[in-house]
Amino acid sequence: MTRAFRTYDAHGLNMTAQPTMADLLEQSLQVSKLTQQPSTYRGRRSSVQILLKCFERAEITTLDELEKDPLATAQFIDVLRGFITQNCEGMARSTLSQQLTQMRRILQECGANTTTLTMIMNSKQSVLGDAQAIVHPQETITQGQMTELLKILEGLSERDRFHVKGVQTTRRKKAMLRLYVLIACCYALRQGSILGLERMDFNEESFTYRLAKGGRKGEVYTRAMHPVVWQAYTEYLEHIGEFPLFTDGSWLSAGVKTIMIEAGVEAHNGRHGIHRFRRAFATYCYHNNIPLVDAAAGLNHADSTTTERVYQDINAKQQRASQRLADFADHFTGASQRLSEFEQQLEAMSPWMADVFSLGQPVFQDEALEPVFLDAMGNLAAHDEVVPAPRLELGTP
Repeated sequence: MTRAFRTYDAHGLNMTAQPTMADLLEQSLQVSKLTQQPSTYRGRRSSVQILLKCFERAEITTLDELEKDPLATAQFIDVLRGFITQNCEGMARSTLSQQLTQMRRILQECGANTTTLTMIMNSKQSVLGDAQAIVHPQETITQGQMTELLKILEGLSERDRFHVKGVQTTRRKKAMLRLYVLIACCYALRQGSILGLERMDFNEESFTYRLAKGGRKGEVYTRAMHPVVWQAYTEYLEHIGEFPLFTDGSWLSAGVKTIMIEAGVEAHNGRHGIHRFRRAFATYCYHNNIPLVDAAAGLNHADSTTTERVYQDINAKQQRASQRLADFADHFTGASQRLSEFEQQLEAMSPWMADVFSLGQPVFQDEALEPVFLDAMGNLAAHDEVVPAPRLELGTP
């Protein structure tokens, strides 16, 4: 099937022509720029640039050429795999995976048929495997780091010097940053939901927000108002004037990074965003035996498998698994029984001797040594109170 769209010549006359892939991709990019968030547009622009280079290398100029037969589509996918493998150094696997999904979505918007889209989707894991991208663990935030972070937020309004992106911060922006972080911390929300908040969403009893991502975008949820959030909100109102509650997502992200670095929060993948609080909530639920379905509801995940796959602390699971395997090995080899017998012998000995075994023999430095004696009960005693100590043969009950 020949695809056509309306174009105009130099005189403004309508012309019907088969669009090139460059035309379709540029059109998709312009739609994204007009209808989506700036961060989404930037990501799509990067994906479009990769697609353009791959179509050029594969010598494909139109969608019909891409889809003339499955072999042509497979050859394009092979070019895409080669390009990504050569240019993915330093990229996170999760980022690369999102980019491949985005490329498929862009081609779908350009009119690619089901066969092409299915082939691209089925090749995704193969492309990721060849690329050998970096796998970054999902990072959380510890209780100690959170304590430091709260101290910084508490004193933020009184600080004379607080720079974000090298620029001195106003009192209004400091109050905005404090409220932003506390909401993220207390409610484990994504940035989009926080940026969409309005004054009417706050009252002393409850807090209302809307989902800003996925097929459930726009769904409304209400949570109990946390006292620290209410205090930060009321104090922020003293500085806000006629401004919207949250005015600059990019600046807020930079502000979060600034205070997280100050609080000693490490970021092996270079990210210091509020998404850490979502993982921290899931990890808290995991360690406190909170049902997975409850954790998923708190994170507004429609499917609890997302919560388990993305947010749960896999390291903790592996540590528990290691302990179970160690217990099994001890039981299987008889080590646990032998250790139990030895522990029983220790219990039969005096408390003082048990301390020696557990704490180690004391070290004397340039001190005169005096004899130490034990009485029949194993307690320290004078020389004239000493009786012969019982002798235990190894294995004696």
